[in-house]
Amino acid sequence: MEMTLRSEIEKGIAGMGMNFSEFGEWSGINRGIFSAILNSNPPKPISLNQLERIGRALGREDGWMFEVYINECFYDGRPNRRRVEPFLLRCAALGRNECIEEVLSRLLEDLRQLDTIFDIAEALYASGSIKESVVFYRCIVQNEKYHQSERLAISHYRLFRAALGEDNEQNLRAAIEFEPFCEKLPDHHRLDGLMKLVNVYFSLDKYAEAEKYSIALNKFSSIIYKNQAERLGADSREPTLAGRYPLVVYYGYGLMCMQNIRIQQNDFEEAERYIQGYEDLSWFIGLDEEGLKEVEKFKFYALANRLNLELLIGNENILATCISFMKDNPNELLQFTFSILKSANTYKYDADILFEEFSGSIANYLTQQFHHDKSIISYNLYCGTCYQAALYFLERMDYEKMFDYILKGMEVVVKIVNKEMFMNNVSLFEEYRSQASEAHKIHYKKLVGGLSK
Repeated sequence: MEMTLRSEIEKGIAGMGMNFSEFGEWSGINRGIFSAILNSNPPKPISLNQLERIGRALGREDGWMFEVYINECFYDGRPNRRRVEPFLLRCAALGRNECIEEVLSRLLEDLRQLDTIFDIAEALYASGSIKESVVFYRCIVQNEKYHQSERLAISHYRLFRAALGEDNEQNLRAAIEFEPFCEKLPDHHRLDGLMKLVNVYFSLDKYAEAEKYSIALNKFSSIIYKNQAERLGADSREPTLAGRYPLVVYYGYGLMCMQNIRIQQNDFEEAERYIQGYEDLSWFIGLDEEGLKEVEKFKFYALANRLNLELLIGNENILATCISFMKDNPNELLQFTFSILKSANTYKYDADILFEEFSGSIANYLTQQFHHDKSIISYNLYCGTCYQAALYFLERMDYEKMFDYILKGMEVVVKIVNKEMFMNNVSLFEEYRSQASEAHKIHYKKLVGGLSK
């Protein structure tokens, strides 16, 4: 005999030794409603709230009879949004993916139901249930027929954001899949999407792509700014986009990323020109309080990046100034350590003051900051800094410290699947393997095995 929702409810009530009236009072469900649910012909559909109250009254676990409740969502064979939507949201909260897949399969018999599916995805995303929203956005991506659909573009954008994490290869795949849809997004999402694309490609050392999207970010934010300035006038406050940041951030960030790309290309003169472009953005019309704070941040970034430029052109006389700056601004420690060590390695000068001022070993400081800033870029910067530290100690034939830094970097390289940096570390370790301790060799073997899995 097929199990039905109502037969299971009746069985549960009988098992408690109650009649319908007593159980209605016990569960808190109105007697008339309860009678209509069980005795009417045809029976009144059960709401999700009523099902869960009945389940709790029967002592059942959350999610009881959900697989059977699906039929209530399609009463008379048609989806009822008032039951479908809360049911899918609850299934997502409880991790009942098999129920979600079954409901989506039925909904997709009519592609007009993509509206409902998209709204559920957006509700989950807005509530912070990013992981739970993915199955719904994927459903949109797989079934939306109109390629120019804004709904399709937003779904790709959400999936892109949700996919970003520690794995560089996964980040690259996510970026490539998202790219064709970025221009189809609403303005605020498009700005955020461009910023994320810049970060992904820069972190992967793909500077041509990073430059492409940095230029696009600066150009698009400039167009929006020009349109707003013409429409609102100089006395108006900057309108707030629905994006994560004020408009001035996107404009300045595009310039700052171009500066970083020029540094990677050793075009330091052009990098300085970009610094000049964002060091004073107080001319932005109608900056509100948040916008003014961001303008001050860019002034700070300009100061820090000029110091970095001096290091990268080999000005060792600025070393003491940089150490003092790092003490006053500990959040800059990772970037400045990288720049100091790279400069010292390139121009062959002594940077021991860096380790002396930070208690003889900067490794703990690097690790501490790294664990507080797990952005895509900081992962790769941490690995690069450890590698530069290893080269620095190699030059001084301090093999123990060299291997310490190689292995510290490799711990993260393996985690983020940075194969290029992995090979750099492996090559360095193997070249000087004869100088490694047994402990170093054991740790190294374990890390090499970790990436090959």
